[in-house]
Amino acid sequence: MKIIIITGPSGSGKTSLAKKLMAKLENCHVISTDDFYRTGKISNLLSKFLESYFDKQISHNDKLLKKTINNILINKEVNYSYKYDFIKKRTEIIYMKSTNINNLIIEGIFTLELLKFISTYDYLLIRLKLNKDICMKRIYERDHNERGKSKKKSIEEFKKAWDIYKKKEKSYQNNGLGKELIFKKDPNINTILQNLSNNIQ
Repeated sequence: MKIIIITGPSGSGKTSLAKKLMAKLENCHVISTDDFYRTGKISNLLSKFLESYFDKQISHNDKLLKKTINNILINKEVNYSYKYDFIKKRTEIIYMKSTNINNLIIEGIFTLELLKFISTYDYLLIRLKLNKDICMKRIYERDHNERGKSKKKSIEEFKKAWDIYKKKEKSYQNNGLGKELIFKKDPNINTILQNLSNNIQ
């Protein structure tokens, strides 16, 4: 199975890239780390009082994410997926079976934390390092359209999220079997596909 990890700060184009790759790869399944946020009263309370809660590891259900990934790696199929609603702050289960999964894409701001977990597998790590202003513009447009946030609030939250991700990025280590591709502009799909074909068996 080919494992593709897409990481980058908010607004760098992780989800868009995952969708483009999914359209090109056969038997492909995409997991977004955004769909594995913790839910419940405690999580809702923390999200109101803890600054940048959704950009910190404490907000994330790491155990459920790893269980889901492990199940796919073992069985090459999945019967359902998760979808987190940022407005209602709850997770929905979407029942849709995917079988014979040969390509697994995992994208999101919490993917660097998975490198140790998948270190024994061959994988391709795609790091998106786009300009801060480009990412910020994308974020406040998305947050206004999809999450009803004001431009001012969206920009304030983005700047804090950017600093959190960049600090985490500095401390990450890629000590596993994975290969890396770094893009400072919007990624070239053909370059990624060629790398997958040449380097991952």
